[in-house]
Amino acid sequence: MTTFAALYTDEDMSALVATLLRSRGLDVTTVPEQATLGKTDREQLEFAVSVERCILTHNRVDFERLHLQYIEEDK
Repeated sequence: MTTFAALYTDEDMSALVATLLRSRGLDVTTVPEQATLGKTDREQLEFAVSVERCILTHNRVDFERLHLQYIEEDK
């Protein structure tokens, strides 16, 4: 089975979301599991990139801004 996307849920997401996604066969890890509680949004994004995971968050506006900044810095 091919993985659709490896996910990383941030502190804004309920642990139940990860549990439900796993029950559907998705590859999910969480902030508590990765010992990244209390990290800034930027640090969370950098971590997700470093482990090749997509962030799943309710904090869409801040992460869109960070994503654009991250892309600009990478040029």
